Amino acid sequence: MGVATIAFCAGREAEVSAARWLAPALAEWPGEEVPHAERFDLDALLTDAESELFASSTQEYTCLFVVLRGDEEIASLAKFFDRLHGRSIPAVVIAPSGNAIRSLVHKDGVIVVGGRETAGRIAAMIFALCERQPLVEQLSREVRSGSGMDRGIRGEMDRLHEELHLAATVQRELLPQRLPEDAEIEFASLYHPATYVSGDLFDARVIDENRVAFFIADAVGHGVPAALITMMLSRALLNELATAAASGGDISPAKCLSGLNIELCHHAAGNYRFATAVCGVLDKRDFSIRLAGAGHPPSLLLHAGKMQSFESQGPLLGVFAEAEYTEERIELLPGATLLLYTDGFELAFPAADEPIADRRVAPREYLKHMGLLDSISDVSVHEGMERLARAIAGQEGSLHQRDDVTALAIRRVEAGHLRKAA
Repeated sequence: MGVATIAFCAGREAEVSAARWLAPALAEWPGEEVPHAERFDLDALLTDAESELFASSTQEYTCLFVVLRGDEEIASLAKFFDRLHGRSIPAVVIAPSGNAIRSLVHKDGVIVVGGRETAGRIAAMIFALCERQPLVEQLSREVRSGSGMDRGIRGEMDRLHEELHLAATVQRELLPQRLPEDAEIEFASLYHPATYVSGDLFDARVIDENRVAFFIADAVGHGVPAALITMMLSRALLNELATAAASGGDISPAKCLSGLNIELCHHAAGNYRFATAVCGVLDKRDFSIRLAGAGHPPSLLLHAGKMQSFESQGPLLGVFAEAEYTEERIELLPGATLLLYTDGFELAFPAADEPIADRRVAPREYLKHMGLLDSISDVSVHEGMERLARAIAGQEGSLHQRDDVTALAIRRVEAGHLRKAA
């Protein structure tokens, strides 16, 4: 323990009484080293908020020995005990009316006894408080350090929260603010990130007066890493489309995916930066669509109550630089809808009798909801996509979405529903 310091507190009228306990208590000290005492005036301690005992930032007192006269004001005593607690100073308090004073003390480390305690018991109490005080002070330092770390962590979490919100805003601004649309063709999209940012992206760009290029992609993984990959995918794919359009010749979705795959393999540098994608070009002269896929969920052609799927024949992007991609040609009949979507849909609609814990295999339930886009052909594809979004939101656990959910729909308007071009 070392040499303990006892701050001996007594008023002028109680000094003789205090000495009556303190001197015998020191004589009966159970430790090897007898502590030294330092006197403070009790009246000053009770009334002076700037007392040396409480104002000092360098002097530490192991324990206080306090003798009360019995006529002190309750407010002063309560303030005095609060100061002791604030400085983590233990004390043994002798009070003529011990029970009344004890009701003011709701803090650990302060022992209130009556005036009949023996010097030996007083010595034992002070000794015990002195023995435990170094541990109390160590714990207090650790608590203060932990509190400081907690504030630092909260500040860091707030900063990350703000940065993720900003990242989500930036990512949304990179998505098309308005999709191509005219009297004969409608585009609509659905975009629900699982977290702040998404590993999904989509776009549709007018190439010339007859052609529209579109794509949808899904980076493997979630969160910020996947979102960064989508930004690279978007830049690389748009560069491929721009290069093809600038040549004035044919725009091949398969060649665009091949160039995108080489770009992703080049930047992977050993990291697992994989993605799936579907790229297509719509020619409005004959309403044909050339479609190429890279490991993506099958595209769906919805028309007259029927659903036809087109599997992606090419491998994932970012795996093999020499991978080859092929194209399919689809005719978009009046009233038909081509739907591209990410694999988040496969987990968004679990089977009704399937426990949540067993959702390891993608059920086919989501295909029923995809049919909404065809069954409501009397309304716009935008309304159909909104109904699909509401269906997703109504699923159990939609607040804890397991994956990003994104879709892009292209519908050829039926002759009876042709609109004036905007």
